Amino acid sequence: MQVKKDEIGNSILEAAQKLFIKRGYEDTSLKQIADKSNISKSNIYRYYRSKKDIYEKLAGSARAAVIETSRHFFTPDFIGKYTPDKCDEISAVLGRLFGEHHSGILIMLRSSAGTDRKLIEELIMKRFIDCCPIEDEGAKGLISRLLIFGLTDILLAHSDEESISREIEALIYYHYLGLNGLKEKYGCQ
Repeated sequence: MQVKKDEIGNSILEAAQKLFIKRGYEDTSLKQIADKSNISKSNIYRYYRSKKDIYEKLAGSARAAVIETSRHFFTPDFIGKYTPDKCDEISAVLGRLFGEHHSGILIMLRSSAGTDRKLIEELIMKRFIDCCPIEDEGAKGLISRLLIFGLTDILLAHSDEESISREIEALIYYHYLGLNGLKEKYGCQ
């Protein structure tokens, strides 16, 4: 009987994961999760206390990994030193992170008002704005939002670490070194 119970719990998580990625956490109801997993809404409560509990199961380890990874980048070794070798290192680390925690991070990014979305925005935007060498705060905010949009777009289009790493590398090179950095990296004329 335990196998059946585990299958139902996994079915709930799979349904919630798909819905959270497609619709976002806020726009997904427990009824929708129940319908997609072919169980009653009341039966979900036998496995999870709430929609937030399901979310935590899907995104909790990704959140911890994002926080740990951010500690690596916002150090004197990286801040203001965005050279091609640093871009390569950033791309490799983010490729592994996003490959290992693909769905969890995507769920975090697809939540329109969730605290995890705000966490990612703060880690990227606030810290980027703090260390960015340009003066215009509005421009720095715009660049940071474009970076978040780019990361979300990459994760929606790719799920394997190799593809994610390749796309992130191009985004990071562009983000820190501009079009000339991309041209130099990829040998474009």
